[in-house]
Amino acid sequence: MAEAVQIRNLHAVRMAALPHRGAYHKVGAAFQELSGLIEARALWPEVRGCAMVSYDNPRVTPEADLRSHAAFLVSEAFPIAAPIEELRYPAGRYAVLLHRGPYDGLPEAYRVLGEEWYPSSGESHIRRPPYELYLNDPNEVAAADLLTEIRLPLAAPDAE
Repeated sequence: MAEAVQIRNLHAVRMAALPHRGAYHKVGAAFQELSGLIEARALWPEVRGCAMVSYDNPRVTPEADLRSHAAFLVSEAFPIAAPIEELRYPAGRYAVLLHRGPYDGLPEAYRVLGEEWYPSSGESHIRRPPYELYLNDPNEVAAADLLTEIRLPLAAPDAE
């Protein structure tokens, strides 16, 4: 279930990420690989959160062609080394939609954000895809209690 979209000023984030191609609901393998690399390098103390970046609309892009990154938010002290890639999101204004419930409800939350809220918001977004920030762990809470923020980077109010 999606809640009302909020506009928030957020800090910049740095992500350590691995690319994934294919169905978004199958990104778990990339998260497992990334977790293993972080564990092997003893870097968990530098991890600040869990996220995913999705680049394509699954309603118009064939499933096999969907692109995403499984990611962890990390401190500046986290050393990026192959095959891990660095992603950065700038500080600034973001449209934030909180989704409560199973991850299979996220496509509807994206639809609400992109097709209902955004066109009537008067806002402009920067050329960067939204990212999901997972606020709790599916291994620790019931699917109905999962909390996911979808964060869409917005242009500054005076930018055209």
